[in-house]
Amino acid sequence: MNAAKKIRRFIEEGHDPQQMHVLKELAAALEMGRSFDLSKLYDIDMRYFDVAIDLLKDWRFDHHISSRSKLLEQLLTEIAPQQQAAISAEEVIATAQHASGDGGGKKKGKN
Repeated sequence: MNAAKKIRRFIEEGHDPQQMHVLKELAAALEMGRSFDLSKLYDIDMRYFDVAIDLLKDWRFDHHISSRSKLLEQLLTEIAPQQQAAISAEEVIATAQHASGDGGGKKKGKN
């Protein structure tokens, strides 16, 4: 189970409000890109601390996935038009060769 689901379950089960307050603050800060005072993690029990660390790991992993997706999207928008242009040029050459009767093969010289 990922950390966000654990936190939601803790909230539903009514876990220690002070402990949960720190986890909620951390989750909100990560989601909204705000700063978070890491010293608050020192004040929570190990069980909640472990969930906080898992939340950080999940957030970092999701950031990497998001970054890779954005990179792929950028590459596709840059490369796809170039590849399409290359394919179009090849089609034009093939069509021209076919129309001239060359068929794309090499011309044979006379012996």
